[in-house]
Amino acid sequence: MTTRQQRVAARGRRLEAVAAAVTVLVAGALCAADLPDDGTAAQRPRPGLTTVADGVSRPQAVDAGLSRPEGRESPGAEAASPALPRSVPTHVRIPQLKADLEVFPAPAEKDGTPPVPAKDDAHRVAWYEHGPSPGEQGPALLVGHLDTHKGPAAFAGVGSLEPGAEVRVARADGSTVVFTVDSVEQYAKDRFPNDRVYGPTERPQLRLITCGGSWTKEEGYDANIVAFASLAS
Repeated sequence: MTTRQQRVAARGRRLEAVAAAVTVLVAGALCAADLPDDGTAAQRPRPGLTTVADGVSRPQAVDAGLSRPEGRESPGAEAASPALPRSVPTHVRIPQLKADLEVFPAPAEKDGTPPVPAKDDAHRVAWYEHGPSPGEQGPALLVGHLDTHKGPAAFAGVGSLEPGAEVRVARADGSTVVFTVDSVEQYAKDRFPNDRVYGPTERPQLRLITCGGSWTKEEGYDANIVAFASLAS
């Protein structure tokens, strides 16, 4: 393991098993895809800082496994759609971003972190195959890169999604499940809220996860962006 990999691993902390069959780390290992520099890197500098738009972060709109007073339902529970049978996701379409992306199943990384697409898959999205599939009860995790040396990658626009934006996931059983974005939030990697992102939920949920924050050549990105979405009724 390189010194940089050791630093990245040290930043992660293990999530207590709350609903999943396996334990995963925070998404702290997720970073931009460092494709071989073909000489264009100098002409395509990465952003110095990523943020989410004002009014996009809406913590109270998210069914995120948070503790609630007895008898109190999560936001929107009365309008919840029923959970669907398990089926592998194949594509994710995000109309606001004009994105149509291939999805592939993947296990956790060897160090226990959520799956990260390989360098050659910077324009595809990884689904954490040991968690819920999109449409099942619980949080389905889709992970994509923000950028490469050559420019934007699969999840380049996730931080700009607005509440109510559609995320359409095609599944292997021929169905398409539609989610609506509740909130888009950015967290420093050393303060990543495990339970909020990975914890059990009362409804079928979707998490779109990418990197964000400040970028340096030595450390990469220091934050993660998470879009929280609920299955449309």
